Amino acid sequence: MVNVYIHGPHWFFGMDAILEAGAALIALCVTFASLKIYLMTGEKKYGYFTSSFGLLTLSFLSRAITDALLEDVFFKLPSEIAAKVFFTGYVAHIMLALTAYTLLLIITHKITDKRIIALLFLIMVPSLLLSGSYFLSFYGLSAIFLAFIALAYYHNYKKVSKATACLVFISFTLLTIAQTLFLLEAAYQTLFVPAHITQAAGYLVILFALIKAMLK
Repeated sequence: MVNVYIHGPHWFFGMDAILEAGAALIALCVTFASLKIYLMTGEKKYGYFTSSFGLLTLSFLSRAITDALLEDVFFKLPSEIAAKVFFTGYVAHIMLALTAYTLLLIITHKITDKRIIALLFLIMVPSLLLSGSYFLSFYGLSAIFLAFIALAYYHNYKKVSKATACLVFISFTLLTIAQTLFLLEAAYQTLFVPAHITQAAGYLVILFALIKAMLK
């Protein structure tokens, strides 16, 4: 039997689904902006960026719909159906997000060895399945992946010294902080709202950086 447990303060239920939907909308805007740059330049890194944020859009959308259903925003679900919705929705959310982060990790660190790429993808499954908490394992892995991505963009900024590169570094630093706050929320529920705000800020900075690059 699958136990349904949604993280976050009870008074925030319903609002979290709205914030996840908002994150999906921002990620979708980033996807389109990145796609437009990719079509203009043909650079492979923007193709990876488009794919990654397309997956993140679906991930946030899956989480938003799942939370809305489980929190009885539209109607009340029978307990046996709620368990299936929880399992399906959260597995989709987690796997889509981690796949997106893995793609970003591959492109930022210029990993070309197919064996290492396969290892990165394969390591996600046992890390989640063997963990006693999907919540801790997901946000723990996300924070680690995003920290390495942020580090790569920091080195890129130091190399090129451009405002756009700085913005991308700041955005992924914010996303890393957001995942860390989500992780700590298990002990301190007051961090749940700041985590959502920090995450939204990170994606908005990415969107601004892409629009700035596109205008150039």
